Order: sequence, then C-alpha cells, then structure tokens
Amino acid sequence: MAELTFKSAGVSTREIDLSGPTPTGPTGVPAGIVGTSVEGPAFVPLTFANYGEFKLAYGASDGSKFGPIAVNQWLKNAQAVTYVRVLGAGDGKKRSSATGNVTNAGFVAGASQVQDSGIVGNNAYANTGGDGHGRAYFLGCFMSESAGSTIFSDAGIQSTNQTKVKSVAGFKAVAHLTGAIVVENTAGLKRAYHFHSAANGTAAAATTALPSGVFVKTDGVAVNTIASSFISQLADTDSHSGTITGGTNASLAHFTQSLGGIFGNTLISYIDTGVAASAAAKVTSLSRDTQFRSGSTAGGAVPILRGVLLAPSGVVLSLSGNLGGTNTSPASTANSSTVRGFTSGSVKLTAGAQDFVLFMNGYKGTTSNPTAITASFDMTANNYFANVLNTDPLKTEEKGHLLYGSYDIYPTLAVVTGADSVRPGTYLKDEEPAAMILTSSQARVAAGAGAPSSTVPVYESFEDRFNSAKSPYVTSQGFGAAPYDLFRVKALSDGAGLSTRFKVSIENIVKSNSDSDLYGTFDLLIRKFDDTDDERVVLESFRGLSLDPGSSRYIARAIGDQEILFNFDNDAESQKIVVDGTHTVRSRYIRVQMSNAMKKKEVPDEALPVGFRGPNHLVTSGSLLNFVPVPDSVSSAAIHRRIIEPPFPYRISIAQGTGLSKRSDANLYWGMQPNRRETIATPNANTPIDESLKTFVKYFPDHRKDSINFSVGGNSGVADQNGTVLDSDRFNNNRFSLEKIQVRTGSNTFADPEYWLSASYVRNGVIAADATKKTRGLTVDDFGIVGNRKYLKFTLPLQGGFDGVDIFNKDKRDLTNNAAKREIDDETNQGGTAGSTISAYRKAVDIMASTSDVDIQLLSVPGIRHSSVSDYAIDAMENRFDAMLIMDIEERDQFNTVITSSIQNPHVANTVTSFKNRALDSSFAAAYFPDVTIEDPDTRALVSVPPSVVTIGAYSLNDRVGHPWFAPAGFTRGALNAVESTNVSLNRTNLDDLYDADINPLAQYPGRPLSIWGQKTLLAANSALDRVNVRRLLIDVRRKVRGVANTLLFEPNRTETLDRFSNLVNPILQSVQDGQGVDRFKVIIDTTTTTQADVENNTIRGKIFLQPTRSIEFVALDFVVTNAGTTI
Repeated sequence: MAELTFKSAGVSTREIDLSGPTPTGPTGVPAGIVGTSVEGPAFVPLTFANYGEFKLAYGASDGSKFGPIAVNQWLKNAQAVTYVRVLGAGDGKKRSSATGNVTNAGFVAGASQVQDSGIVGNNAYANTGGDGHGRAYFLGCFMSESAGSTIFSDAGIQSTNQTKVKSVAGFKAVAHLTGAIVVENTAGLKRAYHFHSAANGTAAAATTALPSGVFVKTDGVAVNTIASSFISQLADTDSHSGTITGGTNASLAHFTQSLGGIFGNTLISYIDTGVAASAAAKVTSLSRDTQFRSGSTAGGAVPILRGVLLAPSGVVLSLSGNLGGTNTSPASTANSSTVRGFTSGSVKLTAGAQDFVLFMNGYKGTTSNPTAITASFDMTANNYFANVLNTDPLKTEEKGHLLYGSYDIYPTLAVVTGADSVRPGTYLKDEEPAAMILTSSQARVAAGAGAPSSTVPVYESFEDRFNSAKSPYVTSQGFGAAPYDLFRVKALSDGAGLSTRFKVSIENIVKSNSDSDLYGTFDLLIRKFDDTDDERVVLESFRGLSLDPGSSRYIARAIGDQEILFNFDNDAESQKIVVDGTHTVRSRYIRVQMSNAMKKKEVPDEALPVGFRGPNHLVTSGSLLNFVPVPDSVSSAAIHRRIIEPPFPYRISIAQGTGLSKRSDANLYWGMQPNRRETIATPNANTPIDESLKTFVKYFPDHRKDSINFSVGGNSGVADQNGTVLDSDRFNNNRFSLEKIQVRTGSNTFADPEYWLSASYVRNGVIAADATKKTRGLTVDDFGIVGNRKYLKFTLPLQGGFDGVDIFNKDKRDLTNNAAKREIDDETNQGGTAGSTISAYRKAVDIMASTSDVDIQLLSVPGIRHSSVSDYAIDAMENRFDAMLIMDIEERDQFNTVITSSIQNPHVANTVTSFKNRALDSSFAAAYFPDVTIEDPDTRALVSVPPSVVTIGAYSLNDRVGHPWFAPAGFTRGALNAVESTNVSLNRTNLDDLYDADINPLAQYPGRPLSIWGQKTLLAANSALDRVNVRRLLIDVRRKVRGVANTLLFEPNRTETLDRFSNLVNPILQSVQDGQGVDRFKVIIDTTTTTQADVENNTIRGKIFLQPTRSIEFVALDFVVTNAGTTI
C-alpha cells in the first residue's frame, strides 16, 4: 500500500488505503526512483511494497517511461520502493504575484518552437517575414434551433419571442450599412427603425438635406415621444433594458444602443409607415418574417462556438468569403502578412451541406497538407471539421494549425444559418456568410508578460504548472435565495487525462424522517467517464454517506479529504511537503474538499446534495474578440463578438420510447448526459458518446491574476463584464439542480412515482405550478416518497487537469533528457537550469534529498543523463550521506555528437572521453553503460532502456541473496536475467576503457547471462571507497548506528549512557563482520571521545574504525607448460 514517506515533526508515517486486499507494508530501506508516469500525484514521495500497489497509484508502464520499469526491476527482489513523479512545474518557484504565471511552465500558444536543431527558431513550415507568432482562434457559426428543438432557448441564448421585433430587408442607408428593424405595438402600428452611422446621424440638421437613406419623422410626433416609444418597446427584453439612450437632432430622432442590435454601437433613426407608399409597402410586406437577434435573449440565429484552434508561429487563420477582396487560397510562398480571406466566412448550405473553407496564411503547405481546408459544420458529414482538422499537438507546425477542442451539435437540434444575423442578400454559389474565426481584441502577449487589458483574457497564455482535475461544488437544495456549496471532488492524480477517465454520480438520496436527526444520506459513485447509464461501469462506490461531521459516514471521513502536496507557491527556502485536510483518503481515485460553508457549519442539517454549480466555461463573448467585417459589411462586429460556448449537455428527460411505448427509465441519471442527443423525440436513445464532453472537461487556463481568465467557474454572483456573463451558474443556465425538474403530482400532492415519464428538466428553473395539469417543480419533500428515490440521481463531471508542459514538443512534453540538454544549449529561449525539465528533476531530487522526509538507500533518475541533473543528484546524495546514486551517462556517437535519437549509435571511445572530461569525484555515485533491451512489464513489448533501469534490479538481487556490502556485480549477484540484449557489444578494449573511466560495463560472455562487470564508484582517488560495496557498507552501518543513537536522544549524558551506546553498536558491527562485510572493527564511545565540553553542549561523540572486506575483482593465473603436462 502506498506509504507517505516524509517524517517531519508532527506528521506521522501512514498508509493510504487503496480499497484493495490488505497488503503487507513496505519492508526494508527503499530505493528512491524519480521519473514520469501515466498518472499519480506529482512531487509527493510514496512508498510501495510491490509493483501492483505502485500501479494502483501511478498506472501501468506504457513502455516509454523508464521510471515504472525501474520500479518493477527493483521490486522483483525487494519490498520497498519510494517514487517521486515529475510533471511540469516551470522553474520550480512560486507563481508571479502580478500575472499569476509560473515562469517556464506550460506553453504559450503560437510561440516559436524547438526546431530539429534543438534550438527555438522560426517555424520551418511557415514562410518567413510575416507575423512571427500564432494565436488562439475561435471557430464558430451562426446557428438556429431546428423545429421542435430548445437547445439554445433553454440556455437563454436564443429567444422564441417574435411578436415585436422583426428583421426587414430592403431599406438602404449609407453605403456601408444595411438593415432595419420594425417595432409593432399592440394596435398594429408598425414603425421601422433604421441603423446608420453616428457621423451621418449627428451631422443632419432641420434645414439641411439629410443624407440618402436617413429618414425623418413626418407624422408630427415629437422626437422625445418617439425616443420614449422606441425604448419602451424594446425594454421588455433583458438584452435591451438599460442599453438604449435617445437623443434629438432637430427633426431627427436618434438612439444609441450600447449592447445589442445587429450592428452594435450604432445610431438608430425612426421612420413612420406613412412616409411614402413605397416605404410603407416595405414595412408591411416583410420579406423575412423571422426573428431579429439582439443581445442574449432575442430571436434569430446566434453565433455558436464550435472549435478552439491554436495557430503556430508564422500562420494566420482566416475563412473564405464570397463578397470580394483577396479571397483565393493563400499562396504557399506567401508569408502571414499577406492575408487571404476574412474573419467572417461563407458556408455552403445547399443540399444539406454546411461546408466552409479554412485558410492558413503564411503556411507553406504541401499537396497532402494544403493551405486551405474544406470542412463541414455538419457532424454527420464525412468532412466534419473535427474529423479533418489536426488534433495532434505535436503536428501543429507541420499541419499549420491545432484543433484544441470542438463542440458537436447534431443537425436535428440546430442548423447553420445566417438568418436575421447577417445582411440579407445574394451570395455566390448559394453560400451565406455564417461562419467566423475570431481572435482576441488585444495584441498578442509574449511569454511571461502582463496582460494588456484586465477585462480581456490572455487566450494564448497556458503558463501554469501542473494541476489536478476537480468537479464543480455539489450544492444543496435552495434555502431562501440560493443553495449552499457542500463539497467537491478532486482527482488524486495530478495532470491531464483524469477528467476523461471518470465522472461522479450521486444517487439514493434519502431525506431524514427524524425530528431530532435532520441529516439525510446519499451514495457517491466513481464511474468510467465514457460508460452509459444503461451500462454503468462503477469503479468505486461509497454508500450511506452523510453531511453530519459527527457521523462515521461523514463524506470527508468515509472518502477522505487529505491532500498531500509540495507547496511550490512558497518562497524557495520554505517549500516542502504539506498535508491539508483531516481524514485519510480511502479512495483510489478521489478526495473530497468540503466547502467553506460546511467547514464553518453554516449549512442547515437538512441539506442534501441535489445539484452542482455551473461548470467552468470559456469567456468568449462581449467586446473581447476582434472582428473585421468583410467588404460591404456582411454584419456587425458586435453580434459576431457574442460567440458563445454551447450549453453543457444535461439530460432533459428520463423517458424512453415514443407514443404508447413511452416509459420512464430508472437507469438514467439527470445532470451530465453521456450519450449524444441526436433526435428531439427520443433524446435518450442509445447513441454514441458525446465527444463534446471531452472539450467541456478539458483544461483551459484559469490562473491569470491580471485579467479575466480564459476559463472561469466557481464564481456564483459575479457581475457581467463587457457584455459577457461570467457567473458560471447563470452562463447558459448551467447550474444544475434536481429542483429544476418539472414533475407531476399525485393525490397526496407529492411527485407521483408513476409519472416520471413526463418529468422534464427546465434549464432556467422557472417552473410555474399548474393545478390543472398537476405539475410543479421538484422539492426536497418529494424525496421522502420511496418510489421517487430511484429517479433522484445525477452525474457531474471533473474538469481540468494539466501537465504543466509544452504540448507542442515531444521531449518537452515527456520531460526527457533531450529536453534537459536543449534547455542548457539554448538557455536564452529555454531557460537553462531554470527550464521546466531540469527544474522538475532537480525539485524531485530535493525531495529525495530531505532526510527528514524520505529514507532511501539508493537513488535513480532513469534516462536523465545530462550533467545539469546528474551532478545535482550526486551533490544531493553526498549531502544525505546515507544513499548513493545509480546514474546513466551521456552517450556520444562516432562524430562525438551527443546521442539524442535512436538512429545514432553509441561510440565507446567518444563516450568514455566525454565522461572523463566531467572529472566527477564522488563515492556516492556509480555509472553504468550501455543501454539494454528488456520486456516491458505491462505492454510485454521489447523496449530499449538505460542501464540504470536494470542495474537497480541487480542491486536488489544482491541484497536479497547477500548483503549491501557485497559487490552487485558478476554472474551471481550482478546477473541481468531480464535483459534480452545490449545496444552495444563490448570487446576487451571497451571493457578496459570503461573501467578505467570508472564506468561499470554491462557485459556478456559466452554461455553466461548479461552481467554487471564492475563495481566502481566515481571516487577519483585510490581508496576503499572507490568500490560500490564499501560505500554501501558504510551507508548501511551509518544507518544502523544512527537508528540506535536515536534511542538515546534525551537520555542523561553520563558514563553509563556512553557504555550503553557502545554496547548497542558493537553487536551491529559484529553482525556485519560475521556477514563478511568487515575484517576488523573497533568502537570507541567513552570519555576520550566525549569531552566535558561535549557534555555541556548535550553531545555524545564516538569513533568507529572499520577495515572493509575487499571483493575480488582481478585474478592473476600463471600457466606453466612442461613435458609432464600443464600446471598452474
């Protein structure tokens, strides 16, 4: 079982219950291993007794990470290993108090990347001379609900009200603006209000001829009355309320609408229907009697976010349009300063198609990767954009773009259309300008720089260290105006990927029926992320949980709320492992975090978990994005800038079937719906998993302190900014609650268990009680009916989880030795020793070096060969003085070039010379060569691994069959039976050269297994300590003597105590001598070593003299041949 290995004052060593069979605890002194893994906590030392327990915490080996394979090798003959996982932590220091960034952590979208040379440079797939940096882009399209669908209106994005504000085609204003709206009062009087430029409007005077297209009032109605009428007609919609102001200019009434309207911040003038017959005809005979969109609550097509794209340096993304201008595909030789296309693009809507064309300006392109890609917004099409755009971060430069996330919307729920949001007109090839690709309204920010605006997210900044996935807060029923936050779930494992591995369901919610004990109970399930409600895969379950802090089933106690972490956000000298929380974690997957309201005991006892806060959402609307209209003004910047993330997919009913076969399905959970909704009639059909959920739960930056974040959440009640809803509860009505379910009641006035087939989720929570239909909103009182209980359950997601690394470069992403090398070679751009890779390993070594936190006898950092890490680790082991480093060395090829790829072959002489030049001098480290091939313990594939991976296994074999003071070398204790082959075959000259350089070779002799053929440390001087067995002897003796010495702390410093100390030490050394570790020894602990001054300083001093037993490494045999035969 995973055992926490730090032992600072006030913190006791403990085991984490992984909900499996009770195992035996770790036995013996562990080896320490630092490395990567597919999951698990980062920068926290955990100790395991066997490989199975290790996999429960850190996952199985994937064949590419050396740490887990080394753990498996060690544990074949040992019962204790301590592992520290590394992830991206930037420079290892606390985040900036000004920006919130962590230096050298994560990545900046569109920044220059490491090229094949290992140096950060220009994008090889982009033409030089253009915009040097890429950006984050928002791909969207105007959409409107399909017949019968409420996907947008339920979320408050699109309104179904068509009675007062309608679009009109045909009115012409100044040349660059077109459009009008009609306001119709209850008497049927229609008044047309026309949009025009502020300059033309204010320049007009009573005696001046008005510009063409600007209409004046002719019915004698005072302009102030007109202004009041207009405002009152539109004020009934939330989006218009308080946003329109009126003014007069002689006979011209003009208005400014600060938020809504087709064209945003423009003036609006009035024309009465009686101006002219032709004008009246245009008003009364509406060419497009459909909804006009304004703000967030009026009708018409709405701009919906469909994808988040990241462009590499030197590439500018745009869309093909059809209203003229430079609209041909970008030339493969043109740089990004020559931009083809627009921020608004055409969508081909004939024959059910929803095709658009993405331009990559500045991208060189090839036949297989052209500069223009035709894709579709229709997810049923073969060329659906999520299927044809690049989703591999490692190919971002090669492909000219990265689709970081995408949102699926099935065409039966909503269709692409520009109706009432783009200018009516005739477009080429039956296309409509209904697509858009937008980026920030602010200039791009360089790595580490502050935000140019506190109100606009820095969309390209992913400059944060690793973090873990977490759920929104689970909430109670409403008490007065709002529910209480209760708790949330956090993944035990740090990093990316966990939010798509599992989700959380809450079920069996039981209301208390006691007058004295008001606490109810509930169950919490950990389920596989992509399971379905009909075919659940329950990974873990916790039954009968309570919110009663005094109960044994209190959720924090039953699941655990302790979080063990390394507090990076302290000053460097104060960074250490800390424990937050009270109760031991008993889950394999999660811990719970209780809300502040729960901790302060502000939550009423009768509270039950009935919902959750709105999940984090992206901040994209308002004035945050840049829009440049195409020629002739297809539409306004304002409406495009309202592009919005689709609603989080919640289940709207638990009914199956249609007509007479319609029935309620008790298997279905409310809340997050895993299956894709494809039809209106059968929203719960057995359809594929909704792939959009992976984007909804994906990490987006939320760390900035100097601006609004890209992703926001947990912010109930926060005010809107720039026309953007920040409150994650109000955003798209995303706060979930079982109390938003409309139910039918029975004769007892409670929700009727027999009528759940008609229950429906009302996203905005506005449910008027209807006595005739016997419907109302669900209340907690309905939980008391046993028959309802099986329907009262819901599922919520975990969101986020970030590795804190650069996802565009494989070596940086995987924290490899190559990345460490490049950080030194390209210090200016990649950070040097403050680079993310080097800092991560150094910080892990620091943790392993802390004798108060970790007890180890060996340290290995498999595969990390660069001196910036290995030298640091040697120093750390010397400072510990009770452990030694098993290290891999940097290899060189025949051209004396450091090996960085598998196509290079090691050259022994060059490798030896390079290693000698390092002039290492330490008895606390031993080096080995060459790499070997072994079978991965989990994938069963043959993999090439550095020598430390198998060498550490030989050390554990040596200790099992012998003692630490025996040499871990030779055919017996140094046999490497797991090795299939070596990557270099060594001859006698190679062996001599390696051993002369203090490199222990892995050699094979005919008929013998591959074995370690040397046991030298890196000590330069000829000494007993230049051998591994002697150094390990002293480490072992020191540890054992220190152990007995600790038993004498705080004892009286008298002669009797000195004698007792000597009597405790002598048997230890006698045992070592009996085990052939020393030839002779002598212990002196008396008044000759402990002076009166020592006594006064509360100190005992002693001396131990050892004569180590030397191993046989060289055997000389003289052969004499005589007539009588051969003798030796």
